[in-house]
Amino acid sequence: MNQKIGKDVQDLEKKRSFYAATVEDALMLTGFGKYNFCLLLICSWTLQAMGMDLFGSSFVVAAAVCDLELSMQQRALLTAMPLVGVVVGAHFWGYVSDTKGRKLTLVLSMSLGFIFASLSSFSPDWKTMAGLKLITSIFTSASNSGAYTLLGESCAAQSRGRVLLMCTCLLMCSQAVVAMLAYPILPLEFSYPIPFLGIEYRPWRLLALVMALPCAATACLLQIFHESPKFLASQGRYEEALTVLQRIYVVNSSQSADSFPVKKLIEDEENQAQGNQGSIFKSLYQQTMPLFQAPLLKNTLKLFYLVTIIYMTGSGFILWLPYIMNNLFFVLESGGGEGMNLCMVIKSTENIIATANGTEIEELCNDKIQDTTLLSAMSYGALASTANLVLSLTCGRRKRHAMMGILVASATAAVLLNLVRVPIAGGIFFFFFLLCALSMGILSVYFVELYPTSLRGMVSCLSIMLGRSSAFLGVNAIGALISYDCESTFYVWAFLLLSAVAVAWFLPLEKTSVEK
Repeated sequence: MNQKIGKDVQDLEKKRSFYAATVEDALMLTGFGKYNFCLLLICSWTLQAMGMDLFGSSFVVAAAVCDLELSMQQRALLTAMPLVGVVVGAHFWGYVSDTKGRKLTLVLSMSLGFIFASLSSFSPDWKTMAGLKLITSIFTSASNSGAYTLLGESCAAQSRGRVLLMCTCLLMCSQAVVAMLAYPILPLEFSYPIPFLGIEYRPWRLLALVMALPCAATACLLQIFHESPKFLASQGRYEEALTVLQRIYVVNSSQSADSFPVKKLIEDEENQAQGNQGSIFKSLYQQTMPLFQAPLLKNTLKLFYLVTIIYMTGSGFILWLPYIMNNLFFVLESGGGEGMNLCMVIKSTENIIATANGTEIEELCNDKIQDTTLLSAMSYGALASTANLVLSLTCGRRKRHAMMGILVASATAAVLLNLVRVPIAGGIFFFFFLLCALSMGILSVYFVELYPTSLRGMVSCLSIMLGRSSAFLGVNAIGALISYDCESTFYVWAFLLLSAVAVAWFLPLEKTSVEK
């Protein structure tokens, strides 16, 4: 009898081997299955919705130039307005994500973003449109704090880096998706008067409305998914976190919740929420300051420098893609360009236009977007998303090496487009130069892996806030520098990218998370 009791006790101890576990260990036991794959698609589409609002506005503004009677300065302001909205809203949404929840942040922000994006399609003047686009981007910017963290905290560590990189694929091709939507919509010829608004509802307004639909779709679809179990645990809501883990396990394994081996979650003090007593400003301070204190300070400085350079390059130059491609195809179609590099092509095009119009260049109202512009955007989106997909499937734990390789290749392309005097080659090198944006996905993995759960939303949003500010400055600096000395502009950017390579060398080779 005693032997039987002893054997029963040993069996019970074995069964209890997974009775209590950390959230990270419990996530590993849920596996990777249908739930994670579907969440990957929804989070990717959430980022796509933000990207369409961020980069797609350039197509809407170009097509609205006549209806809204836009000057060049007003066009520039409208195009850049989503970047301003991201900078304004990112910090706040990081706070909401870390204190109220990832899912709540996404559902609320995408719902309100859809409302204001839809209203912008009925704007009677450019000032109204600018205000509505600003509000829209403030809301849609929340996907930076919510989408990556919700997805990353719902997957086991061994698959987290890969799914976060795959999530970036749709963001990389957001401008291409807008171009695909614009291709059949903008050539339409209809005009429906709306007297009480004093507007004519034309194709560009329809495009603006269609671009808002992904926000509504993601807000609805997110209702069928659960809050991040890591966030719930960081708030001390362990029973809710365990319930979510069980439900993920059920969907992934098609087994009952009772068969999930973890019955209790172990408290993890390192990932508890920061104190948020007092005013919202005090809470924001408490949520932000740990990022700039030991032991996180070194990683924060390195990653923020990389964010500055990569976003200034990738997001800054992408808004000049239509301008540069239009100049390139103009020269090629006119039979010129022999012995020219890309900068010579741009300068020769400006000279041709100046000669044709005299010293006083009068800008005519032209709201037609050329097919070559749309096709160029589609081509770049396909190239970038494909490269990002390959990267997500192959880099694994070699994130640092992958980032360094991308940045070196981008810097090399910046030099070659000056040295190679073949116009079409210059256009190809420019595409490869823009692919430094692939590093954005790798950076998002580092922000998830190197920071505790309670700070991930905040650090992600601050990084995007810094990135979009850098992009805004980059867009204006590029415009001035290309006109002044185009070739030197690309050499300067090559140097900046190589400096980013040096900083990337000091990033952790493998995961060095604060979550042990």
